[in-house]
Amino acid sequence: MTTLTSLLQCLQEGEAALERGDYAQAATLFAKAWDAAPDDPDVAIMLANVHRLVGDAVLARTVLLDAFQRANTGGANRLSVQKRYALGTGLLEAGAPAQAADCFAAVVDALPRDPAALAALASAKRALGIPEEAWPLVRRALGLAPRHPAYLLTAAQVRHDLGDRRGALQWLDAHDAVRPDHAPSRLQRAYTTLLGGASIEGWATFESRPLPVPASTAREWHGEPLSGQSILVTAEQGVGDQFQFWRFLFLLKECAPSRLVVECHADAVTLLAYNGFEARARGSSESTDWHVPLLSLPHRLQLGNEVLGSNVPYVRAPVDVTVPPLPHREPGVRQLGLVWAGNPAFAARVTRDLDLRLLPELLATPRISWVSLQQGMSAEELPKGLHALPPLSGWSATATLLAQLDGLVTTDTGIAHLAGAMGIRSWVMLQYVPDWRWGLVGERTPWYPSITLVRSDGPRDWTSAVRKLRRFVQAEVAG
Repeated sequence: MTTLTSLLQCLQEGEAALERGDYAQAATLFAKAWDAAPDDPDVAIMLANVHRLVGDAVLARTVLLDAFQRANTGGANRLSVQKRYALGTGLLEAGAPAQAADCFAAVVDALPRDPAALAALASAKRALGIPEEAWPLVRRALGLAPRHPAYLLTAAQVRHDLGDRRGALQWLDAHDAVRPDHAPSRLQRAYTTLLGGASIEGWATFESRPLPVPASTAREWHGEPLSGQSILVTAEQGVGDQFQFWRFLFLLKECAPSRLVVECHADAVTLLAYNGFEARARGSSESTDWHVPLLSLPHRLQLGNEVLGSNVPYVRAPVDVTVPPLPHREPGVRQLGLVWAGNPAFAARVTRDLDLRLLPELLATPRISWVSLQQGMSAEELPKGLHALPPLSGWSATATLLAQLDGLVTTDTGIAHLAGAMGIRSWVMLQYVPDWRWGLVGERTPWYPSITLVRSDGPRDWTSAVRKLRRFVQAEVAG
């Protein structure tokens, strides 16, 4: 059997396995096809898509980064413009914007008046956290195709990331005039609206996100009377979202359902149960009269701008969970937990994670004993001056450990929301234009009274955030 015949057979059988839902077999066959055609990024993209379908975003990214490396070494660097564009698209979706920008820049060099290439490069620059470089590119794309809805949406997203809420909304209006009732643009409008603060309009528009649907015949709840009826709160999005929105469960409980079942991430089930709720791992099959997505609660409870900050803390740490002992500290020294990076599977972590080169400056803050709560790193990998702990068994253990510390320093990660929900003194370092829930200005957030927000002064400017953080922490220790 020739190599070409083997390649075609693997591709055909892989596509057949994909159609019948046998993802493991599809991955095996596409991997064989890639071995037969190691310089063809199209095959790598097929393999990466299978990994993404089974929820392994990290492996999907690894495959595409390997394809990118192969495309830029040896004799494989003569990819066609079309293959470069396809590889760049895959890399951008997988959370590798730097490599995606490299691909799209090569396409723009070859096709300088191609608006799709210009807009794609703009999207990659935006994902890299440099919207100021993305803006001229998207303007060039719109100069060539002024009514193209995708480019109008990209313009709105770039203006959002530049902190220009008014401009972003104007570009969304221009988009909607060309392509009305478009779910992604409605969701972007929700993000831009909520960046200015929680509101009735923001929560209503936020309903345009993909909503989870349980595997049951339960009716979707929109505020109907619940007395004597059961309801399932369906989990969605990341771990930080679950901790942030658990606060609304207490209002839902006041609606007097006969049974309230709450889905959450599997490693948070025991923590939620400890706090008085019937908890299930997300995706569990439960028979109830109603269901409601977790992040829809403020809209369907008609809360407007009320985020219940006065009800914090609403998460208690278990008292019966064993955690690793904390190191001894001298009198007058504060012991703070530290997290500088988020979930590796999260595609947008590129702009949220702290620049590791700045860790030594942070760790040199006087009268602070630093404890690493960063998961997935061994003691040997940690910078000097940072105490390592064994891996924690779940969010119950994390909550118990947080309760023993004097505070937490973190970037925008799930643990920031857990600490805030517990009322733990915390400092959260934010990118220049952060996720919508943190707003654009101010050191305080109505969501969590115990958190101080440490904002970067410009795109990718973590130096300013670290220096502000040191001043905040030193002032508190001295006080």
